[in-house]
Amino acid sequence: MQLKNKSALITGGGSGVGRAIAEHFAGEGARVAVADIDQEGAEQTVDSIKANGADAFSIAGDVSAPAEVASMIDQAVAKNGGLNIIVNSAAIARVQKFLDITLQDWNEMLAVNLTGVFLCAQAAARHMVKFGGGGRIINISSVNGQRAISGRGAYTVAKGGLEMLTKIMAAELGEWNITVNSIAPAPVDTPMIKKMHTQSTREQWYRVLPIKRYARPEEIAHAAAFLASDNAAYISGHTLNVDGGFNATGLLLDL
Repeated sequence: MQLKNKSALITGGGSGVGRAIAEHFAGEGARVAVADIDQEGAEQTVDSIKANGADAFSIAGDVSAPAEVASMIDQAVAKNGGLNIIVNSAAIARVQKFLDITLQDWNEMLAVNLTGVFLCAQAAARHMVKFGGGGRIINISSVNGQRAISGRGAYTVAKGGLEMLTKIMAAELGEWNITVNSIAPAPVDTPMIKKMHTQSTREQWYRVLPIKRYARPEEIAHAAAFLASDNAAYISGHTLNVDGGFNATGLLLDL
């Protein structure tokens, strides 16, 4: 129960990694607000949490819309009596060659995956500062933000920007005892990835992953819970790779 009596807002909590984080945080004692543009998905996550004996509620909202972000934060604060933790997990992904990316594709990817995090984190931090400081901001980045991966042009740029956004927030919010960190997974076996990744794509990933499998959503959730806990009180501005050794690896030769 390392998050007992903490109030947490999870964006993108309706599926995949966000859902796993919401469920795990609730199991660790947090009061959880599950936010997602897909209200049905958010409600399904809440139902799962309640079925396991914890409590949560859903919020419908688009992280790229400032007015909706403000409403999300207000609802989380009002219903949970404050806000101690925000996990920015909402994201979209597409497979596109660089020469095929349209300006609309580019803008949509940055609006959700980078600007959306800025809006949510800023709104949450303003609340934390207003009520005396202290808090955790956790951003779900990706190894795509650290290494160029073909077919992920706009996505990699957004995630790379997210890593620097994490650092600047950590630098400026530390005086209020607010820590800001990111988690960079390699591919995670979520419904979205199962649709996007062909068998050929998986085989290519397995060749460069020292641990020869994709991450499980709950493994990302465990890392997020650590960064949200008191055990991580002096960690800030850090990207925690949960990537099966991918970022440590060059060539994996057959020896």
